[in-house]
Amino acid sequence: MRHTQLSIAFILALALTGAPPATAGIVLTGTAGADSHDHFRGAAFAYNAALYAKFDDMTLLGVQAGQGTVASTSDIPITGTALIRLPIGRVVLPVAIGDVGYVLGDKSGLIWKGGGGFDIRNGRRSSFLALGAYERKGSLAGWSARLGLLLEF
Repeated sequence: MRHTQLSIAFILALALTGAPPATAGIVLTGTAGADSHDHFRGAAFAYNAALYAKFDDMTLLGVQAGQGTVASTSDIPITGTALIRLPIGRVVLPVAIGDVGYVLGDKSGLIWKGGGGFDIRNGRRSSFLALGAYERKGSLAGWSARLGLLLEF
């Protein structure tokens, strides 16, 4: 129960911080890929969708939900998430990602994820994403790999 309260407080704090008016915007992402099973044995399909507040062209903070974790393919993680584009390149930008939140399902509990990937620009307001991360939930650990689409509004 305590983890749920911490996750809700984190998401509310994130939502209340607001973005600077000159660069404010909304970003939606949808990704699909795989999560490994505990200790990197095998993999299973997983997906997620996120809603970000755009603080500037490089920093996106938001909330994310989907299905599939290192613990179970039926778990539903709800996380606060950050995607930071690194200022290297013009069309293909490296990104750093991080998520912290709570998993709903048979194996509920705190989850975190850290990693990176590439934001491949597909015009002014859309990109393709290729992301990889290390994921941990309690004593369970594994990897996460996703391909997806990012849309800016």
